[in-house]
Amino acid sequence: MQSLKLIDGDIQFNENGELIMVEGDEELIQCCTIALGTNTGEWFLNPEMGIDFKSFLGKNVNEEIMRGELARGLLQEDRIESLDDATFEINRTARTMTVSFTATGQNGEIIQREGVSVGAG
Repeated sequence: MQSLKLIDGDIQFNENGELIMVEGDEELIQCCTIALGTNTGEWFLNPEMGIDFKSFLGKNVNEEIMRGELARGLLQEDRIESLDDATFEINRTARTMTVSFTATGQNGEIIQREGVSVGAG
């Protein structure tokens, strides 16, 4: 598949003003990142898309619940077969959380992404 290349939600253009496209693993990672950055119910065209940000907020977050919600979000992408690993980095001072994950695609490809912001921040 191909998608428009996004950086921080902004469509990217090359030096000639033409749209930049992504495909392959980069496109799949971008789709996964969008799902994890969307709060369930936020997008009116698909209110089921995304993850429940409440699972990632608060002082006493539960890593098992967060991992389950992360898996639920990633598996919304039909090309993802499984979530293999996830690590959560909480910065209490800045009140932010980032997630790094490894997932397996339906064709056996290994998808890795580090530093995805989830929840508020």
